[in-house]
Amino acid sequence: MARYILTERLLLRPFRAADGPRVVELLNDFAVSKWLAKVPHPFGHADLRLVDEDGSDRWPELVAITLDGAVVGGISAGEHFGYWIGRDYWGQGIATEATAAMLTYVFNEEGRDEITSGCFTGNGASAHILNRLGFREESRDFVESRARGVEVSNVNLRLTRENWRRVS
Repeated sequence: MARYILTERLLLRPFRAADGPRVVELLNDFAVSKWLAKVPHPFGHADLRLVDEDGSDRWPELVAITLDGAVVGGISAGEHFGYWIGRDYWGQGIATEATAAMLTYVFNEEGRDEITSGCFTGNGASAHILNRLGFREESRDFVESRARGVEVSNVNLRLTRENWRRVS
């Protein structure tokens, strides 16, 4: 089973303990954390959950997105698909490139038939990426945003293997 994915510009790999300071730097930005349900603001070293206690990785549930050797975001293809990108890297196609690569892995290597995701209402960039990749709206609800300290309107999405084949 793959423990990394190479794209044209990116390396997706398990997070390492040494990534901690960089992750704190990126996620301690409210412009990033406000779009993530489980990330508090402020975000500090005590909030890190990068590797298991025994040091093993949690592939593909907790994966670093790296560009030129530096962590620029994270992606999860566990039970629920999600991702985040540091603000300095927005608008460069990194999220689209990373998510497409991880979805290829999920469907081709793991053999899944579908995967779910979601995004907060108002996160137009993420909604655009997910729709472009074939995700379709299933429902809407409210989800607690730890960074905002309130419940936020959320769109729940699903991607089937068939829809992925059509767009990939």
